Amino acid sequence: MKNFIGGLLLSVCFLNSHAQLTPNTQLFLFNPVLVNPAIAGMHSGQAQIGYDARWVGLNGAPNTGFLRYDKMFNGNTGWDIAIISDRIGPVSSISLVNSFSFHLQTSLGSHLSFGIKHHLTKSYLNINSSLINNPDDPLLAQDQTSLAVNNFDAGLAFYHPNTFMIGFSVMNLIPQPRFRFTNSTEQPVLNLHAWYATDFSEDIGIEAFALLTSTSNTPLNINIGCMGVYQHKFGAGFNFSPANQLGIFAYVKATEKLSVFYNYNLPLSSIFKVSKQSHSIGIAFRIGKDSPVGTRFFMQPTEGTGRNRMF
Repeated sequence: MKNFIGGLLLSVCFLNSHAQLTPNTQLFLFNPVLVNPAIAGMHSGQAQIGYDARWVGLNGAPNTGFLRYDKMFNGNTGWDIAIISDRIGPVSSISLVNSFSFHLQTSLGSHLSFGIKHHLTKSYLNINSSLINNPDDPLLAQDQTSLAVNNFDAGLAFYHPNTFMIGFSVMNLIPQPRFRFTNSTEQPVLNLHAWYATDFSEDIGIEAFALLTSTSNTPLNINIGCMGVYQHKFGAGFNFSPANQLGIFAYVKATEKLSVFYNYNLPLSSIFKVSKQSHSIGIAFRIGKDSPVGTRFFMQPTEGTGRNRMF
């Protein structure tokens, strides 16, 4: 029993620290649907693969990988499907995620969208037998695999795909435990976020974003970033989260169909004593014949979004 409780306490410790700055915030500029399902469909035709490794060199540090596909139907209905693999300390999970959104045009160029996300998650508790006194403890074996957990996220966004976005989302609408026989639950996570883009000339522009994340019993997390853009094909900038990290990132449209994203972060918390780097990387490839109609990195709608049919 003591071994079982100790393993759970270790996992809870990692989960609480990780909640302050999740992989969702790390890759917000590259894949905003991870944060807000209301943006589903705004990377229409794109398949993406991404990986986020936090606090490299620290045993049990968080890491996340995802594979997703995004599509807009009828010009107003977005769908995004993803498989997400996550590991934090002794806890690992695999999720199947479906996001749906509906986009209403409110004026020339601007839209109001609503989104809902369903995720089915299976979690595992992996305790290294070399670190415990009794690896045959029956409770460890009993609870190493959780039941599959259904949960939902919801969000809304007001945006112009070439200029701005203001959004709000709630993750984990249903507070519930990951494992049986525990009192620790995944609490709802609130996100308020914004994005802005402008051009200074035909070749030079900027894209900036801000993301505020809050959940119970953890400090408010603030993440801001700004990227200079050259010819709408190459972007480079910085991101900053007070008391958490300082980073630099690059976003490159190698071709009309292929984009690459990379982010390096330097921890600013006490983690700096044991790890001085975190890395995120993403690759996006557009499938099909549709071409982008905008020039931005954050939102990349295509010319064919109004012609596709879901049914």
